Amino acid sequence: MIKTKKDIILEAALNLFAENGYTATPTSLIAKKAGVSEGLIFKHYISKENLLDIVVKTGYRRVMETSKGLVLEDDPQKLIANVLDMPLILVEEDRAFWRMQFKLANEEIAQKHHMRYAQSIMKNLVEAFTKLGYQEPELEAEFLLLTVEGLWRLFSMEGDKDKFIKLLSLIKSKYEVV
Repeated sequence: MIKTKKDIILEAALNLFAENGYTATPTSLIAKKAGVSEGLIFKHYISKENLLDIVVKTGYRRVMETSKGLVLEDDPQKLIANVLDMPLILVEEDRAFWRMQFKLANEEIAQKHHMRYAQSIMKNLVEAFTKLGYQEPELEAEFLLLTVEGLWRLFSMEGDKDKFIKLLSLIKSKYEVV
């Protein structure tokens, strides 16, 4: 597949935002890395904030495609195991996106898209914990998502797969899932 200039700009922005953060990445640096003029960035994306919004939306589209089968699982034990496995699967597929996402944790654009994604998972987890007879399925789901968020951050920033797998095994044993 041939990449368009827009695709090249998005990829350069993603990598630079992941490396330096949003505020520390001027559009001139994105243009240089993409091999385009700064004016072309503004022609396609209007503003740096709009470019960030498109980078984040595009990343979450990829995430949704990859994780769709994982979160639509009917078996509650399997769903919990899938949600716990998601950081490993998704970070290995797109580490730059997740590094960027965690560096942008305080940016409204990143928060908005992440919350929308997390809410879709939360609903399914509440149903799973309800089916399994947990006393407070909403709290269990929230606790699990906070745990997964921590795993996600650890793995995307450190990249220590062995440590991640050990932590994942410990958590799975507590939920009695494989």
